[in-house]
Amino acid sequence: MNRSLRHVYMILFAVVLVSLSAAGQQQLSGWVNAQLPWQKAVVDNDGRLLAWYHPEKNQGYDKVLRLAWDFIEHKVPNDPATGLKIYLINSVYDDHTLQGFNWQGNPASLYGQFVDALLGWYPYSGDEEAIKVVRSMLDYQLAHGTTPSDWDWPSVPYATSCKNSPEYGGCLQDSPRDFIGGIETDKLGELGIGYVLFYEMTGERKYLDAGIKCAEALAKHAKPGDETHTPWPFRVDARTGRVLGGHLNGYSEEVIEGEVYGGMVVANVRLLDELVRLKAGNTDSFAKTRELAWKWILAYPMENVRWSGYFEDVPQNDKNLNQAAPTMTAYYLFTRPDPTAVDAEWVNHVGHVIDWVRRSLGRGPYFQAWAIDEQGVPPDFQGCCSRAGLASDTSRWGAINALYYERTGDAQAREDAFRSLNYATYFAASDGKISCCGMGFEGQYWFDDGYADYTRNYSWAMGALPEFAPIGENHLLRSSSVVQKVTYAEHSVQYKTFDAAATEVLRLHFKPARVTAGDTSLPQAESLQQDGYTVQPLAGGDFVVRVRHSKSGDVRVSG
Repeated sequence: MNRSLRHVYMILFAVVLVSLSAAGQQQLSGWVNAQLPWQKAVVDNDGRLLAWYHPEKNQGYDKVLRLAWDFIEHKVPNDPATGLKIYLINSVYDDHTLQGFNWQGNPASLYGQFVDALLGWYPYSGDEEAIKVVRSMLDYQLAHGTTPSDWDWPSVPYATSCKNSPEYGGCLQDSPRDFIGGIETDKLGELGIGYVLFYEMTGERKYLDAGIKCAEALAKHAKPGDETHTPWPFRVDARTGRVLGGHLNGYSEEVIEGEVYGGMVVANVRLLDELVRLKAGNTDSFAKTRELAWKWILAYPMENVRWSGYFEDVPQNDKNLNQAAPTMTAYYLFTRPDPTAVDAEWVNHVGHVIDWVRRSLGRGPYFQAWAIDEQGVPPDFQGCCSRAGLASDTSRWGAINALYYERTGDAQAREDAFRSLNYATYFAASDGKISCCGMGFEGQYWFDDGYADYTRNYSWAMGALPEFAPIGENHLLRSSSVVQKVTYAEHSVQYKTFDAAATEVLRLHFKPARVTAGDTSLPQAESLQQDGYTVQPLAGGDFVVRVRHSKSGDVRVSG
């Protein structure tokens, strides 16, 4: 069969497939949830929830990604008083004016999440403007949100800012709002890894140096920790090192002087791990600190499920548990080349995390899709925030399920991933406003819940399950290295990775005829035990292509 005739058959097959898929779905007359009144519910013939935008073409996830990034790049206004973009001085925007809404900003966490989001979005889209936006965030934090170099916690990021204030460091929860100098120690890891990964994208040394400063402070202050102490206290006075706050331990009923327990400890592990890999900074010290923190995670919250503390605007309460820390711990495991090397029981541990989050904070299910809420106190976990769940937490739980399926073949995890990711698309309105929690929640438009955290989850999910990506398009879905440059053409994708040795996952509408890394032509293979590429045909004429290269990060895939 000649090429032109085969191409015609492929097009006809794709048209038939789309027609059959369209026949197997229906738009309902109502909403999937009364608190999500932006898109009518779409279900398949078995009544199971689909994404609201062209599910027959797999365009639902792509649509919310494009809505979110277009809003951040083109629709966020400047603050009239300072001339700054609202996301630089506030964590929330008003529904009608799009101006800053919240009493507190959360820049360090927000910007760290945005780097993760960018590292998925840029290779997928080639959107250069997104890099400029994230650069502006990191540069602003460095200039206006970094502790002085002579403090006890020197040259590290403030976690918070006051409403619309151009200078960061105020409005730390559990402290007077005019107190300047408080930090949250897990945010050093969350933004620190963002700094380091952005260095890998751009090659600009100042971002690596900023990440190293965060790691140095963490290594200096780390302690082994125990059942009532995390390796770092949660909130501290960066000037003096004094632990801030004081609270009633919900388990022992004793008063603890200072917030000695709490935070997303795995964020610090991510940072330390990456610097050791790069051989940047005092790697001996970083490796010891990383090992200390990871052992604590495995010994305590992974066993007793006390995933407490993380959110900047929540008073410390050891009884209040959240899903952010455990799901990001699971994500960390999936980013390891071999999860077993860092946790011999990872399959069991991650499976229990997935189940615990659903049992504790699951809402619904709605048309067989679980929504996931943010946090709460056992046994009813009704602390926050919505019967609709949250866009970010639902999509992250979906992404973790997708990654779990990829590694284990757990079919229920795949189904849960698909339905919850579909459900999370309903938080997005067609004008690009993406709600954190649904109608009825005061201040529902958060830059992290609706944009940074939300979008990175879809990128992670499509990297794990390329069949979730759009039909008939070309996308670089994932790389084990940071992608520095990508260029798309009709029948080729060219990209450059930070590391010479890396593996990628692409979904393409053409079958590769040639794949090169530098000047070397890579062979097609059955598996990626060595350099080469594999091709997996998909229904409708698309292909999943996986590439492994070790000598050069300059890769070209052409058909």
